[in-house]
Amino acid sequence: MMDADKKSQAHRTLADTLMQDAQREATPWRSRADLAFEAVYLYALAALGAQADNYDHPDVRVLSAAAQKLGLTAAQMGPAVDYLNHRYDPVMPDNGSAYRVLLSIAKLLGADQ
Repeated sequence: MMDADKKSQAHRTLADTLMQDAQREATPWRSRADLAFEAVYLYALAALGAQADNYDHPDVRVLSAAAQKLGLTAAQMGPAVDYLNHRYDPVMPDNGSAYRVLLSIAKLLGADQ
C-alpha cells in the first residue's frame, strides 16, 4: 500500500489530468462538468492525505473536510456538494450547467496544495 504522501500525489496527478480533459472544447458539457467534479473530489482527497482513507467514496463529507482543512467556506464548496448530492438524481439531472463553477473550485483546490 502507498504511504499517504504518495497516495495524495497520485490523487493530484489524476486530478490535474481530469482538469485538462474537462477543458477540452470537443467534450460535451455534461461530461466536462463530471470531469471537473471528479477533479474537485480528487483534489479534496489529496488535501486530506491519510484522513481520506476514513471515508467510503464518494462521500460529501470529504468535500466539507477538505474545505475546512484548506480554509474554504461552505459557500465556496457548496456547488460541488450540490453536484455530488444530485449527480445521479433522475429528477434533477444536470446538463453541465455547473461546469464553470466546478472548474473554478477545482482550480482553487489545485492551487491550494
